[in-house]
Amino acid sequence: GGDMIGRNKILAMLDHWFNSEINGYFGSPYGPDLNSLLMGPLDSPVANEFINKMKQDIPILQQLSADQLALYSQNEGLETKVIYLKVGDVAINLNQIRDNQMSQSMQGETYDVDAS
Repeated sequence: GGDMIGRNKILAMLDHWFNSEINGYFGSPYGPDLNSLLMGPLDSPVANEFINKMKQDIPILQQLSADQLALYSQNEGLETKVIYLKVGDVAINLNQIRDNQMSQSMQGETYDVDAS
């Protein structure tokens, strides 16, 4: 199979998307709602909504088939369920992204004191 439509381009767009907080742009719903996704079971409507919203925010993803763009979960250890977004042959760990977001926003509150 040929290269997915500009895979690096798509991954860069996804990276940008994941790094924008939900509703972080004024009046725009752009961005992922990772918390509601990671709270519930993957067969819930939330997972479909997540994919659909992703396709709305990043229209190029609409060209991917369900095989090329999918969510799946893996149990790691007894307690942890990790959710991955599969984009072609790349798997993105959504738990990790959310943890990064949370630590960033916590830092932001602490260290933003003299931001000009």
